[in-house]
Amino acid sequence: MIRSILFDLGGTLDGDGIHWLERFLALYREFGVDLPRHAIREAFDAAERRSALDETIASSNLAEMMALHVQWQLAHLGRQNDALAARLVDGFIAPVREAVAENALLLETLAGRGFKLGVVSNGCGNVDKLCADFGYSPFLSLIVDSRRVGLFKPDPAIYRHAVEKIGGEPETIVMVGDSFERDVHPAKEIGMKTAWLEGHVVRECPDPALVDFRLRRLSDLSAALA
Repeated sequence: MIRSILFDLGGTLDGDGIHWLERFLALYREFGVDLPRHAIREAFDAAERRSALDETIASSNLAEMMALHVQWQLAHLGRQNDALAARLVDGFIAPVREAVAENALLLETLAGRGFKLGVVSNGCGNVDKLCADFGYSPFLSLIVDSRRVGLFKPDPAIYRHAVEKIGGEPETIVMVGDSFERDVHPAKEIGMKTAWLEGHVVRECPDPALVDFRLRRLSDLSAALA
């Protein structure tokens, strides 16, 4: 019997299976920035590396975090532009806020059904700040931020840590995430149940035997666990 549910944050609890990079690629195209995918990917990765080390971002809410992330992307691209930066930040945040409102109701429903809930994220030290910003905190029994605990996905050790903290046997806990490599595979390796948030675009499943629940939308989870 499943007693606890752990969620990824980026791409899962802040959306519906859409990776941050894909969101930014779409936004750059929308705002007329004609650059190849690899150039934007390099800028995104550069911003991710700075995010992992920066002390300011470790205490930032969503808006503050995205302002820094976009600033670092544009600096890497050599395109410092305040108007473009504002459009990218606003364009990223708006759909996140829509998803968050729906996902907060999902967490409230699941907590009301007696599930213990938690978040396990490769974070920048501010996962607790984001969960508070999103209104998730009242429903969470556990927040594991990789930067805070020194354990990082896809290392199964971060999931062992989460299981120990939330309590119970691994087979009574389901991990919900959009990344097969970082969420599904390592969680299943330690004996957890898994829910893969496939998203709106059909993706080939690398190994269906490792997936207990396949979700098109995060909101599908409640019915899947009924």
